[in-house]
Amino acid sequence: MDHNDENKRLVKRKTKREDVLIELTMQNSDGSYTDKIIRCETVDLSKTGLKLYVSESIPEGTVMDLCVRFSSGQEFFLTTELRWLRPLVDDGWFFAGFEIYEGENTDYQKWADCVDTL
Repeated sequence: MDHNDENKRLVKRKTKREDVLIELTMQNSDGSYTDKIIRCETVDLSKTGLKLYVSESIPEGTVMDLCVRFSSGQEFFLTTELRWLRPLVDDGWFFAGFEIYEGENTDYQKWADCVDTL
């Protein structure tokens, strides 16, 4: 995604800083799998997406579960796909764009309702 793509969004983003935990299942070189939790924070958000500040390079297209915790105490469990990753000047840090998927056993509707009220 280039910088101009951010201006073509169908849904308006809202700037908000909140904590996020990313749960990744990664394959090791021996073929076994390891679960990894990455702490990060939101930069902006909408009903259908999030821009996060992350300290890990994650392959684009990875589908993963996120837990977004608002300072108010609200928690949202969401299934997302990493759509783009952009390195920052600070070495080892990235901006990452995630698309939120509607699905069973997620807080998609609760999330969408909450974002409407921000």
